[in-house]
Amino acid sequence: MNFEAGIRFIFFLLIFGFTNYLMMLRRYENDIKKKKYLQEEKISRLYPKGSFII
Repeated sequence: MNFEAGIRFIFFLLIFGFTNYLMMLRRYENDIKKKKYLQEEKISRLYPKGSFII
């Protein structure tokens, strides 16, 4: 019975770790998108519409 409980515990740890990894990966991807958007906003403020860089 202890062996079965140990196997279930290891299985639980694997599932918990995998879901945690997926949540952190999704958060990381969202943070990258936000940083890219903010960077584009800051750059667009430097160069208003109608101005061209030669």
